[in-house]
Amino acid sequence: MAMGLARNMFSILDRAARSSRAADVAFRFEDEDRTFGELRERSLRFAGGLIEAGVEPGDRVAVLLGNGHEWPEIFFGLAAMGAVCVPVNVLLRPAEVAHLLADSGARCLVVDSRSESLLAMLEGLPELVVAVGEVDVDVAEPIAYQSLLASAPAELAGPGLDDLATLYYSSGTTGLPKAAAHTHDGILWNSVHQIADLRLTGDDVYLLIPSLSWAAGFHVVTLPLLWLGGRSVMMPTGGTTPDRITAAIEENGVTHTLLVPTLLRQFLESPELLKRLRATPLRWVISGTEPVPRPVIEAIAEELPATKIVQGYGMSEFPTVATALLPEEAASHAGSAGRACSITDIAVQTDDGTIASAGEGEVLLRSPATMSGYFGRPEETEAAFADGWLHTGDVGRIDEEGFLTITGRKKDMIISGGMNVYPKEVEEVIYRLSGVLEVAVVGIADERWGEAPVAVVIGDGIDAETIDGECERLLASYKRPRRVIVREEPLPRNATGKVLKRELRPWVAEHLGLAEQDTEKVG
Repeated sequence: MAMGLARNMFSILDRAARSSRAADVAFRFEDEDRTFGELRERSLRFAGGLIEAGVEPGDRVAVLLGNGHEWPEIFFGLAAMGAVCVPVNVLLRPAEVAHLLADSGARCLVVDSRSESLLAMLEGLPELVVAVGEVDVDVAEPIAYQSLLASAPAELAGPGLDDLATLYYSSGTTGLPKAAAHTHDGILWNSVHQIADLRLTGDDVYLLIPSLSWAAGFHVVTLPLLWLGGRSVMMPTGGTTPDRITAAIEENGVTHTLLVPTLLRQFLESPELLKRLRATPLRWVISGTEPVPRPVIEAIAEELPATKIVQGYGMSEFPTVATALLPEEAASHAGSAGRACSITDIAVQTDDGTIASAGEGEVLLRSPATMSGYFGRPEETEAAFADGWLHTGDVGRIDEEGFLTITGRKKDMIISGGMNVYPKEVEEVIYRLSGVLEVAVVGIADERWGEAPVAVVIGDGIDAETIDGECERLLASYKRPRRVIVREEPLPRNATGKVLKRELRPWVAEHLGLAEQDTEKVG
């Protein structure tokens, strides 16, 4: 199978497998290695088997798997034959999975045993089901994954750059998820720019913690490192703890990984784990989903002086790393998501519709890596790309130096007494307090103000009076939470770790209505 360097997404693997690194390890999972050459061979065998089973270029293939070697084999096999990969998060509920299968029009579903209970609750499955390992699935003849690998490697012309490669469904923080459609060309752009922007080399070793069913799984560091012939060590899906992460870093000589701020805080609570990490080659920790508070950055810098925190901002619509806050900028621009990466332009659209390179408003992006549109939703695609920019739905501020600070979601904005209150700004103030582990600010109906901000805080030894005092000191009166609820259970989050404010709001309303005497008034 002869493919040029930038022919399609399969080229990322093909390039390394045809180089002097063919015998080098591409992926390690649970002490089993897969070299670039082996991965290429198995991917093409999977493609050949799937073609024999009747799958054609352009068909959608849903993949419901935990992390493991099969995932990259399937991912690149589908890319080689021109089928469209539809990742399905293993943490989704049956109704959500049913929506993804129906909305994508998936002809084939690949599953493993961890999905058995979920599959049993689905009323209908695609006509073809591929079972990885022993899977009890209610279909007449599920196809064994290993039987597909017994096929001869496919000899294919391969899809073109403009052909559809993947459908990544949004996290569903509001309404039903919709699919961001990505071409081979967009994925190549999204991968290659990270090599320079994240300063990657072929000698780096990446600890891959996110599920490969998330956009961050394949598309943050993993594919760019494969392009260079570097190695990724996969963690199993679910059950990731700071102790397991530390052990994996020690055992594999890991230089790079991705940790959300919640995990960073957990590491800071364990002096023993920090001591072990200091003895490893860990150099870069990429973080996202929310800004890393300045106290956390400063504490990591003190405890792990050889390890740098790199913050970024991206989305399932791509680029997955649209902006980056580099290590040398982290302390001076704490709370910022950094500046635009090499292939991305950023701007804001203010309330009056003006698009500007600096100021505050909805964050807009332009990049060759951005999705081609929302699958099967032409009207939503047109709205998303109005004015020639991708409208992210995030609200942010760009300063004169080009640093972007995300202040909230457009739909999360609270209008209190005619004034705009951006929850992220309030949350950042509260996060600075010692003992605060999680915080979310939501708006609830208020007879006097229309809406009023309420802060829900999870912490250790923190009280509402302390939070109120900090907010009074640092925030304008209209931005201050009218109430603070100190809650014991964690905040509700979706499968990718984003706070589900649509679930939190009714909880807050019920709490204030039914347990007002237990709630500290701060306004």
